[in-house]
Amino acid sequence: MFLQTLISAFLALQLVFPLAGEDSVSVRAGVDTTRTRTPVMAISTNIPYDITWIPEYGITSIPSFTAEFYPRNAKHFTFGADVEWPMWKHWDTHRFMQINNITLWTRRYFPKREDQEQRFKGLYLLANANVARYGIGLNSNKGWLGEALGASLGIGHKWLLGKSRWFIDVGLALGVEYAPYDAFFYGGDATGWYYYDYIGDPEEFQLRNKRFFWVGPTRVYISIGADLFNHKKKR
Repeated sequence: MFLQTLISAFLALQLVFPLAGEDSVSVRAGVDTTRTRTPVMAISTNIPYDITWIPEYGITSIPSFTAEFYPRNAKHFTFGADVEWPMWKHWDTHRFMQINNITLWTRRYFPKREDQEQRFKGLYLLANANVARYGIGLNSNKGWLGEALGASLGIGHKWLLGKSRWFIDVGLALGVEYAPYDAFFYGGDATGWYYYDYIGDPEEFQLRNKRFFWVGPTRVYISIGADLFNHKKKR
């Protein structure tokens, strides 16, 4: 459902901001006023996130949004941000998928010689850093609250779909994630509360007393998106 909504928004934006490689305005007194247009930014969504399957949880949709900014005078580098915000709460089965994750990144494109005028496509390398907070519950006895920090390097490829604004972007990133957390469970008592999974003196309890460290794949994406707006430059 989220993917369908985003695609509908893309179609509406494409009608409002039609893309043309060249816009011949006028030729007067021997002066060529042809303008070339290059996109300002792109937005996309990660398709696999819309059909994510998690063991003991099942299929869940992770709403995601990516914005990539094309600097006006940059030849190969772009900058962007990813946001994921699933906020599902199933109180009856004690399943929760609540994540706020923000990733900032930069890409270095390697355009082919014949594509210098359309440089923000093709093969690229990626570097990013992210910060997150989460509350995940699989059942009444398994739940985790915490935060996370991470960094990774990746590689990807972007294909433009003809002369339209649309593109397909695929990639893979490898890196590290550090996540302090606390486990929790459902008490099943009259209060209806959830409790930290801790046995000991309550006065000695400290938040985020457990640590999770991950080294490996941190992001896999198959994105569909569209370029927005235009820089205008006389040629």
